[in-house]
Amino acid sequence: PQVLISISQLSHIYAGTRKKTSHRALHEIDLDIHYGETIALLGPNGSGKSTLLRVLTTALVPTSGAVRVGGVLLGQDPPAVRRQLGVVFQNPALDGKMTVGENLRMAGLLYGMGRRAVRQRSQQLLEVVGLWERCNERVEKLSGGMRRRVELAKALLPTPAILVLDEPTTGLDPVARQDFWHQVEELKADEQLTVVVSTHLLDEAECADRVAILHQGELLVCGPPRVLQRQLGREILTLRSDDAAALQAALRSDMDLEGLVVDQDLRVPLNSDISLDEVFQRFGSQLRSLSLAPPSLDDVFVRYTGQHLEEGNAA
Repeated sequence: PQVLISISQLSHIYAGTRKKTSHRALHEIDLDIHYGETIALLGPNGSGKSTLLRVLTTALVPTSGAVRVGGVLLGQDPPAVRRQLGVVFQNPALDGKMTVGENLRMAGLLYGMGRRAVRQRSQQLLEVVGLWERCNERVEKLSGGMRRRVELAKALLPTPAILVLDEPTTGLDPVARQDFWHQVEELKADEQLTVVVSTHLLDEAECADRVAILHQGELLVCGPPRVLQRQLGREILTLRSDDAAALQAALRSDMDLEGLVVDQDLRVPLNSDISLDEVFQRFGSQLRSLSLAPPSLDDVFVRYTGQHLEEGNAA
């Protein structure tokens, strides 16, 4: 696949202040993003996702490393990079007192588009996201999901090649989230977009072509979700015990099985035909529960970080 965005040895350190010590937000990130793909940056709050997107959108100059977007080196020509990007930020960027159409007209003029071009493009995009009938309605009267769709239309006004979404469904209910992603997929196909999205939600990441797992500023692994899941094994055996570490040692010595302790659980990837009856007969007295399931994206996250994604979000 042809590379559209090339990230090489990217690091960023937020400088310290009197009250705060310096903080390493990104550490030697290497990542290529291909034309036409949807890539999800997956990680808990503080993992470096938003910092990476701030660098990519030229809002932040990195401490070191190089980023090329469409062959343009980030620091050499930021306006040329920005022209390739449409961005939906985590925080709302619409004027609630203005109508949907006025918000888009204002954005179009800031993009340097002519009035006629803005009018035609606004209608085209609002029809796709199902909001053309709301063109003359104030944004403050729209639901959260509708506002997000207006922001999507606004980001795509100047016909960018890349759509950047920073936690775009924060605060939306499940139905609005599903609707938003349906619109993104439709627009991606219509506009031949490359989509880069940051998320802490597993179900959103599972829909991407590739997932890049970020943790404490480092890129741990990147690949198609199903490939990452298959690499763990055919199934994941989860054993709950009062002493998971002791159970881990016993499984290793008695059955040559290697597991990972997460909280009170021992999670064991299985490739061979292991009999659950045998496990239960040998270790049943130590078990509080036992379950078997195909590997999930959360299992992948646990494998590389040692914790569930939800735990990182709560921290």
